[in-house]
Amino acid sequence: MLRELNLKTNYTSESDDIYSDFFLPSLREAVTYQRAVGFFSLGVLLNVPAAMSTLVQNEGRIELIFAKLVAPEDFEAIKAGVIEPLADDALPDFVRLIEENAGNLLEYRIRILAWLFAMSRLKMKVAVRPRGMFHQKIGLLKDKHGDLISFSGSMNETMSALDPRFNSEEITVFRSWNPGQEEYVHSHADNFARLWSGDTGSSTVICELPDAIQQGLNFVMERFPEHPTPEEEASRVSDFLKSYARGRDDKPKVPATVNGAPFVMREHQLNALRAWSGNGYNGILELATGAGKTITAIYAATKTSQANEGMALIVAVPYQDLADQWCAELRQFNIHAIRCYGNRGEWEPIVHAYLRRNRDRQKEFIAVVVVNNTLKTDHFQAFANQLEMARLFFVGDECHHHGSSGYVGKLFPGAKFRIGLSATPFHYLDNDANQRLRQVYDRSVFEYTLADAVHDGVLTPYEYHPIPVRLTATEAQDYVELSDQIARAFSAAKGNMGGPAGQRLKSLLMRRARLIGAAENKMVELDRLLDEHAVEAHSLFYCSDGRTLSEGDDEEDDTPSAIEIKQRYVVARNLMKRGLRVSPFTSEENRLERREILREFKDGEIDAMVAIRCLDEGIDVPACRVAYLIASSRNPRQFIQRRGRILRRAPGKERAVIYDFVVVLPEDNVPDDKTAADFLRNELSRVADFARNSLYPASSIKSLLPWLQKYDLEHLAS
Repeated sequence: MLRELNLKTNYTSESDDIYSDFFLPSLREAVTYQRAVGFFSLGVLLNVPAAMSTLVQNEGRIELIFAKLVAPEDFEAIKAGVIEPLADDALPDFVRLIEENAGNLLEYRIRILAWLFAMSRLKMKVAVRPRGMFHQKIGLLKDKHGDLISFSGSMNETMSALDPRFNSEEITVFRSWNPGQEEYVHSHADNFARLWSGDTGSSTVICELPDAIQQGLNFVMERFPEHPTPEEEASRVSDFLKSYARGRDDKPKVPATVNGAPFVMREHQLNALRAWSGNGYNGILELATGAGKTITAIYAATKTSQANEGMALIVAVPYQDLADQWCAELRQFNIHAIRCYGNRGEWEPIVHAYLRRNRDRQKEFIAVVVVNNTLKTDHFQAFANQLEMARLFFVGDECHHHGSSGYVGKLFPGAKFRIGLSATPFHYLDNDANQRLRQVYDRSVFEYTLADAVHDGVLTPYEYHPIPVRLTATEAQDYVELSDQIARAFSAAKGNMGGPAGQRLKSLLMRRARLIGAAENKMVELDRLLDEHAVEAHSLFYCSDGRTLSEGDDEEDDTPSAIEIKQRYVVARNLMKRGLRVSPFTSEENRLERREILREFKDGEIDAMVAIRCLDEGIDVPACRVAYLIASSRNPRQFIQRRGRILRRAPGKERAVIYDFVVVLPEDNVPDDKTAADFLRNELSRVADFARNSLYPASSIKSLLPWLQKYDLEHLAS
């Protein structure tokens, strides 16, 4: 019974153990737990199951309401049910969390959440407001006799609540059976009931839980279907507290093994770091995709932090999937990075606590991984600029993004240690962006090419097979017209890609690339190729994001008709017709879905992935053995990145195979031979580079010889 507990009116983490003194005894007696909080955070979810296994044993239930402040225009769309109240990047990634915290308290609490959700005993809703704040911070506990406890206060419900170094909470407790407190309890209960029912007036809308959270919890439940027990949770809590009593080694260190093999830096990685340190600890490492540039930078940061007290490491990356990969790699060096992306409420209290503890002198090591969009924000800049620049180690992964004018002044120019990472740092057209990049990272201090990596056995040897594809007459005419416009726009831009003429040039180049990428005859050649060569397991199909003509069926007279649909849909449909298990990998899939797709691809549960630009930068797919480059840009950055994705080493992978769909102009539909020759010359810059470093360079270009001989271009492929 709740009324038999010796509960205090006020608890503070400065002098009380709120978990042991309040939550644990109260939840042991409770059959319902209701909570409304002023903002959404993973910490709320993870604090909820503190001793929640006892509630499971009591066959109780939980109801949670989170708040979200949105723009007025989004409020109306949410109210109408058109868009979700919470974006995917603000939601917890349960799959990643359980993988990173296997066997510990955090994993177990997520498992309790998933079990309760699957048993329909955990329900969650989102309260959305267009302005002002949702100030509800109340909790309610009810026992089987109908007695109620309500509590409220300033609770630090973020991920840091699991860490005693950061945790600071205060709550006030009210009892329904105490005179003078009953009114507060019933007021809290009435407020919660109105919120839960949606009876809030027009200023607040109560929405159902986003699908992404439901998918994540269901995934966890499938992996861990066991019934939670108070005994196991108590054991996890005890182990967690003991680990802090012993203290833990938070200092970065070079691992003895990585993935079960002895860890050794390769010679090219050490040479890269010698060149970097010789340039005043600044510069771009131009390492081929798959050549270990991430490990190279982490090794440098680890060694630097071991030699210098109080180092701060900031790693900036373009995308969240890539940020997750960095965090996983950092953990191998005992670096537990703060994830500065997604929900700001999760990471900001942690970095502010760090600043408070290191106000007088920066003595603790800290590491953060931040996505570029967050990096540029005022709140992240305000944090990072309070760090000591003499102790700041900044890593810009895929640093070619940092040539954009939006990063000027926001890449911590005073940082003593600075590494830029990219296989292709400089843009082949945008000189202004290249100059801005040099102002940040000075210059490229070391280059390790794909040819070097293949020769040294760092990357997988590969066969290369160009597949000639003729443009149709209409496509050829459109190409010639676009090329004329591009020539005029290029002259007008004068190297300034940021101005109006430069923007028009970019738009025209994208239109021409989309035209070539989605060429109609590519599907014809793909079908022919698949008829001759069966699709192997672990095959990757790179597609254009444009549309192509495909045969459809008229529902009324069953007469075949030409319809225009996305190229990737045509490819996926043709593969499935051949009995293959196919999955897309595009921006339309959320992070949870993409991670599961990559796992299924690695484990052979799907035969092929159909991808667009999502795999161009940073995402590892070493399992890939055969790649079909149905769409490939003339931009060296894209085709070099894509080839690097394909050539990563994997167990049992002796070689890779690349089929490259190379577009040529039809001989009878171009103004003159010079136009056709110029077109082929542009395509050959990629073909020659691919062929030159392949296993069989001479035979690789055999299929293109008729065009090379016709336009006297054989020398370009030699």
